[in-house]
Amino acid sequence: MKLFNTKQLAFGGLMAALVFAGTILIRIPTPTKGYIHIGDSLVYLCGLLLGPILGGLAAAIGSLFADIFSSYAIYAPATFLIKGIDALIVGVVFKKIICAPKTFSRKVTAYMLAVLAGGAFMVLGYLAYETVLYGFPVAILGMAPNILQALGGAILAFPLFVFLSEQQIK
Repeated sequence: MKLFNTKQLAFGGLMAALVFAGTILIRIPTPTKGYIHIGDSLVYLCGLLLGPILGGLAAAIGSLFADIFSSYAIYAPATFLIKGIDALIVGVVFKKIICAPKTFSRKVTAYMLAVLAGGAFMVLGYLAYETVLYGFPVAILGMAPNILQALGGAILAFPLFVFLSEQQIK
């Protein structure tokens, strides 16, 4: 039994590479030694376009390599889990809400709820990890940039989602 077909795997690899590029392209440092980037928009698209499993894997792998190759290896294990689960949550929530009929308003509602859930998980995931690394007072400082990153990612991903969701990928 094949879990994914060749086209899905190729698109998954492409999305992992785009997550990587979007994450390391522009990096704005945060107080907790992390950084803000545009890769979250692509993490969301992974879950939305590839579904929860393949999307989660693509987001996790692209984000992991971005941390490793940009001297943030201390975040790599947490990023793999957090970004992978972020995309998985987005994919699951979107699929649960988008049932037939697939009207534009239903897609928008499903999109907003899915990225809200995924973004909230990302913010809380990094809060937990940074609390372990640096203590709670420092980790709290990282919440505002992470919230900004989640919201920015949602805004950047929306027009791409509208366009790409009309394309036949699966």
